[in-house]
Amino acid sequence: MGVIITHLVLLQNGTDGRTGDPLPVVQFMFSGLIMFIVISGYFYKPGKSYLENVRSRVVPLFVIFIVLTVVMTVLMYLYLMALGYDLSQYSLIDTIVGAVLGKGYAFVDFTSPEFLPYAEVPAPFFVTIQMYYLGVLCFAYLIFFALIDRVMDDWRKLLAAIVVLFLISSAYIEFVHLQTPFYIHMAPMFAGFLMVGALLKKVNFAHFLENGLRDKQYWIGFLVAIICTALTLILFPAETDVTLGKIGNYGIFTVFTFAATSLSCGIAQLFLAAILLKLPIWNSLFLHMGKEVFPLYLYHMIVCKMLIAPFVTLGTDHNIPLPFAEALIMAFVTIAVILVLTYFYRKFMARSSEDPPRPLPVSV
Repeated sequence: MGVIITHLVLLQNGTDGRTGDPLPVVQFMFSGLIMFIVISGYFYKPGKSYLENVRSRVVPLFVIFIVLTVVMTVLMYLYLMALGYDLSQYSLIDTIVGAVLGKGYAFVDFTSPEFLPYAEVPAPFFVTIQMYYLGVLCFAYLIFFALIDRVMDDWRKLLAAIVVLFLISSAYIEFVHLQTPFYIHMAPMFAGFLMVGALLKKVNFAHFLENGLRDKQYWIGFLVAIICTALTLILFPAETDVTLGKIGNYGIFTVFTFAATSLSCGIAQLFLAAILLKLPIWNSLFLHMGKEVFPLYLYHMIVCKMLIAPFVTLGTDHNIPLPFAEALIMAFVTIAVILVLTYFYRKFMARSSEDPPRPLPVSV
């Protein structure tokens, strides 16, 4: 819900009208988006070889990333053409290449004043803006799977690996600062966040969240998370764009300030989610959304844009050109549409799998 509301509502309705600066709620939500990578590391299960992990996790994810980026971009292009939009000024091929390889893929110096991370793909039919996370995550998994079984048993080795991985991305941003295809230069940092998840697993953090509401330590932890969140948002407010190549104000420590802000906000969000899970309605909603979290992540941008395209003009400055209240309603409508579609899809697939097998030909 945080990802979808941030993409569909807050990115275009979350700035101060006087200063143009992001509102605190936008910083809070946007900073926590990195947590789905942390959660992925939390649920890593040892026991497979490196190649088995690559075949089962990296290859399918990379194929999904490439195929759906191309298919959804083309689909939205054809859809807007059918609605009568004039797309003659846009190049479909350039948009697809930019979407797959990442904004600024031509080794642009992302510290230069003229660098704009979204400038290369301004087309209104670019609906895979959020998928760059998947591309860099694939390369992060390659690093993570090579290291995790060697350091997982010792929290000190795990912590050292996290620091080294963050330092690698920090050094690249500080001394090389050229945008790479698929944001490969950020893969060590993403692998570090996967390691953070494995570190949280060692203290059984999920169990603590789900069962600690009656425990004084839970509320102390919640208070500490809120205080850390407030401090990091005040001290490091500009570091949420580091994944798009912005060097920030702290040189080689940029990744560390980004990590501090992201983890503080993300853990505070997990505490809030744990409280909401105790409410019956929210519990049921999160349960259904949790089963379909990947389709929700993949399809929310295209579903929302297809729903509103007949009624608005899709500009290049805003992802979803709707005011705050309307955009928030559309975000929940989009969630509902995707949940309904996935429900019928899974029901259809289950029915298909229950069909009796065809008889084998009899050989004499």
